[in-house]
Amino acid sequence: MKSILLLSLPLALAKSSQKPIVESETGGWALPRGANPALIDKFRPDAQNQFKCLSSPYTIPYALVNDDYCDCPDGTDEPGTAACSYLNHTVNPLPGFYCENKGHTPTYIPFSRVNDGICDYEVCCDGSDEWMGVGDVTCENRCESIGKEARKAAAEARRLYEQGVRAYRSLVAKSVLLKKEEEDKIIMLEGEIVRMKGLVEDRKRELKEAEEEQKSRMAQPGAGKGKHGQLLDFSRERYREMKEKLQRLKDDREALQTQLEQTEKILETFKEEYNPNFNDEGVKRAVKAWEDYLASKAAPASDALDFSVDVQSLLYDEPNWDEWEPEETILDDMYAIEALFPPFVRSWVHEQLSSLHDWLIESGVLAHRKTSPSSSSTSPKVQKATDALAKAESDLSGKESELTRVRDDLSKDYGTDNVFRALKDVCTEAQSGEYTYSFCHLGRATQKNRDGGHTHLGDWTGFEYRLDDEIEQEVLVVKFESGAHCWNGPARSAYVYLRCSAEEKVLSVAETEKCVYKYVATSPAVCGGSDGEADVPDSQEETWQT
Repeated sequence: MKSILLLSLPLALAKSSQKPIVESETGGWALPRGANPALIDKFRPDAQNQFKCLSSPYTIPYALVNDDYCDCPDGTDEPGTAACSYLNHTVNPLPGFYCENKGHTPTYIPFSRVNDGICDYEVCCDGSDEWMGVGDVTCENRCESIGKEARKAAAEARRLYEQGVRAYRSLVAKSVLLKKEEEDKIIMLEGEIVRMKGLVEDRKRELKEAEEEQKSRMAQPGAGKGKHGQLLDFSRERYREMKEKLQRLKDDREALQTQLEQTEKILETFKEEYNPNFNDEGVKRAVKAWEDYLASKAAPASDALDFSVDVQSLLYDEPNWDEWEPEETILDDMYAIEALFPPFVRSWVHEQLSSLHDWLIESGVLAHRKTSPSSSSTSPKVQKATDALAKAESDLSGKESELTRVRDDLSKDYGTDNVFRALKDVCTEAQSGEYTYSFCHLGRATQKNRDGGHTHLGDWTGFEYRLDDEIEQEVLVVKFESGAHCWNGPARSAYVYLRCSAEEKVLSVAETEKCVYKYVATSPAVCGGSDGEADVPDSQEETWQT
């Protein structure tokens, strides 16, 4: 077998377009075509001009390297041809044909694409993979222009990435403040709830006292005074309430007057002690405003309420309510009329007087002394206490609901460093085909038709990490689920694959399966955990160098 290979070697070497060894400018040994310069020591021939297969114990004449025939079991003797392309990477440790791509980025192209008659500029921009010119194809070197565009794109990507890192830090700082505000709100709400519970108990006590007072009044002998007596009781109660309000108004006025005098004294001292030569426009404006205030300060009107005289009399001079009490009405003793009639007509007179008595009660002229509080009309004081209790209980319930909401909000998953708290309800949209797709962080994903109709794709349910096939990296995915049901299908759902960038932007949307939508978007929210330097994976050649 080996003798056959040696006999065929001169013929293979005679093909000028298939030089197995790249000659150096000095005419000495050079690295074989398609081999990474980092492996130069691995491909250097030994003293007997032999080549040792890289991952197997076999040795072959160096003339058989790149002769378009697979001599080594691991295929490492053919770094520049497709002869060993049928071997997978578990056998052949070489990742492919090495394209130097001067002016751009060196890379590998699969052995199966070497000399296939196609210029693979997206991988091998220097055209070195088509060195045989199969089909008269000549691949020019485009690395300079392609590299220039790639560097420009990389610089823009780097700029957006670094801006994204800075934006992420700003979002985290904002999220910390927002979370602190929520924690402070909990403390405030807990304090307000304790105060409101005490207020509810006070309102319950006041209502009970008002009901007891009404009950006591209805049980008194003078309770049946008719409309005149009821009006007198109402007036007395309203007068008492007005006095209480006037007393509070007087106290508030005195407190405000004291504060005003203190403030004026401070400003007067400020005016007297400030240095007019100190060129501070703010101070000058303040002094000018104070002088204008003094000039426009009006004297009290001659008919103004004198709190030292008028209010004192209103507060402490009580009307003589007794002189307004109604006199005893004969209706209270009207049944005594029965005694004036003969016995045989007394029953008829009694029935007539009873009918009259009932009519007077129904018309409101007379109130029955035996009327119970439960069947009587509610007094203004009881109604006021009832309304105050209802309002206090309603306010307490509202604060308790708000406290529950804030606590639930603090327990939610807002991502790493709570960064999505700062993006809550921030929305992004993009046109894709005949639809406009949008999503709002921690909110809802939507599909909008051209006619303005909206389709609910799902509500936010959380985060998870998934593989982004396009960039072959694991990324954070925002989940939107339980959307509107498809016709004869499942409920719609949307999954937003986020990539790091300074911009909130939707790059693409695709329906990967029925009623399941994949968004690809960018956001600074996933630029965390980095100091701005990109992670560069270890290369294959670094492993060989060791």
